[in-house]
Amino acid sequence: MTVVPALRTVGQMRQGDHLLLGYDTDEERDTVLAAFLLDGLASGHRGLVLPPADIPAGVALSFLEAHGCRVDEEIATGRLCVDPQLAVPEGLWDLDEAIRREARRAVGDGFLGLRVCTEVLRARAGKGLKTLHDSELLLDPVFASLPVLGICQYDRRVFDEAELVPIAGLHHGRVGADAVWRDELLAITRTFAPPGLALAGEVDETNVTAVARALHAETARVGARTAGGARIRLDLHDLRFIDVGALRLLVFTALGLYASGGTLVLTGVAPHVRRVMRVAGWDRVPGLRFEPPGELS
Repeated sequence: MTVVPALRTVGQMRQGDHLLLGYDTDEERDTVLAAFLLDGLASGHRGLVLPPADIPAGVALSFLEAHGCRVDEEIATGRLCVDPQLAVPEGLWDLDEAIRREARRAVGDGFLGLRVCTEVLRARAGKGLKTLHDSELLLDPVFASLPVLGICQYDRRVFDEAELVPIAGLHHGRVGADAVWRDELLAITRTFAPPGLALAGEVDETNVTAVARALHAETARVGARTAGGARIRLDLHDLRFIDVGALRLLVFTALGLYASGGTLVLTGVAPHVRRVMRVAGWDRVPGLRFEPPGELS
């Protein structure tokens, strides 16, 4: 039997996947859905969004414009669609039939498949989330028999993790944002709560340029939305190794941020790395902060 990963990125999704997105911020949701729908456009799939409220298609899909998508054109050609199925109280009851119908329609219209995104208001989930549970259960045969990929969105500010665990069990796994960079040594991913970047694995001369690119892009992204200096957070909890050259890059980045009123915040720094930084005097570099602050011993 195939073992499905607990977490899959959007770029790793394949036909038949029915995945759960538990998101903490609107930015996280929009980042994942934008990659999912734009990948679909590139792959010859129709994109179908089922929002929890009856809103105009252009408004429901407006987040795609920041990614260069001409939303009005895509709607006009039928490559992107919005359906108010889940905006009505009884929308969950025949969700499986609605997706089955839309998948067949997409194929009939010449598309290679359908990508569907759904989100439900908690008030329509039923007592003890039973209506929602039953609806999710009925979706599996649809994804198993038709060229469909789906993401079911759940706002973790509304649904707590204890509620999401049994719901997640009705999916093929969970989905997250694509990695900013991934090679055999290092993965760089965006974080959303709190916002920033996370490094996992090892950083050395073979991939330090990828870290530099990621830091530069994150600085530009944050700077475009922040009036004052950018505050860039870098999570190193899962970093096993970082060489001196990469540490110099972090110092250089901190100094650059400081010059424009910003800060580079490092979290999860291993004790031995902290000691190296203390000996080199980098713990006192303007614009470089550690969380928790603590002593670099």
